[in-house]
Amino acid sequence: MSADITSLSINTAMFAMMFGMGLTLTPADFRRVAKTPRATLVGTSLQLIVMPLVALGIANFFEMAPLPTVGLVVIGACPGGLFSNMYIHFARGNTALSITLTATATLVTLFTLPLWVRFALSSAPGGSSAIDMPIIDTAIQLGGLTVLPVFIGMIARAYRPTLASWERRLSLASAVVIAWGVVRQGAARPEPPIEEFLASLPPVAAFAVAAIVLGLAIPTAFGLRARDSVTIAVELIVKNTLLGIVLVGQSLDFEAMIPILAFALVQTPGGLLLLAAWRFLESRGYLRDSPVDERAPAS
Repeated sequence: MSADITSLSINTAMFAMMFGMGLTLTPADFRRVAKTPRATLVGTSLQLIVMPLVALGIANFFEMAPLPTVGLVVIGACPGGLFSNMYIHFARGNTALSITLTATATLVTLFTLPLWVRFALSSAPGGSSAIDMPIIDTAIQLGGLTVLPVFIGMIARAYRPTLASWERRLSLASAVVIAWGVVRQGAARPEPPIEEFLASLPPVAAFAVAAIVLGLAIPTAFGLRARDSVTIAVELIVKNTLLGIVLVGQSLDFEAMIPILAFALVQTPGGLLLLAAWRFLESRGYLRDSPVDERAPAS
């Protein structure tokens, strides 16, 4: 019963958080993203293609066992999560781009994630390509916690603009509830085997570093603004690990879940440090975007 209440609290808080984000957005935000599709294409390609391959390469380099290899590939193939949207939102990054990347990658990942798992398993001796995933249920659940509340918030703002003044308080309260729920759920989970957990830390850390480096370097190489590059990098390191845990928990042994649990401890500090560094450098005149900013139409 307590677990059900905790899960309901997290879901409600996530819905409220995304609703609050919707209060800060207007259709013009997404029209600007649509007018500059390069950021969406680059970010989605990194999430769905590049990072799973990077995870597989890191697993091979560290000579990980088959099941932990699958777990690391699952991390690479998972989309960004609600927390990436939250962090970008609080840091005043490109929230519309973050939500667009999360929503797009989440929908596509429901089909690509099982394929990556099969590919990882097929490359391991004795692996099996049989995998089952509740695609429809997962899509409905994630869509109900991301896209739907954002649209409701945008509609609410359109009819009652004064509601936008409540966004900060709503987001802060939601963040507190989410943090409480995640800690409570984590305490209820069985402890992973210590040796396997410690062995997973180096490849997980290597993946986190690769996510930040590639998330910044590749978008910059494609000519994206610093604000968009940082947003993409956060999407690559702050993952929807819950989706990976659900998939692995339903289909594979617990050993495959260990790297995902380890990464869940790394992704939040990594994402927050990245955003803090960006804000610090930007405040001192570095990493500033060009005068022609998407928030102001070019003349």
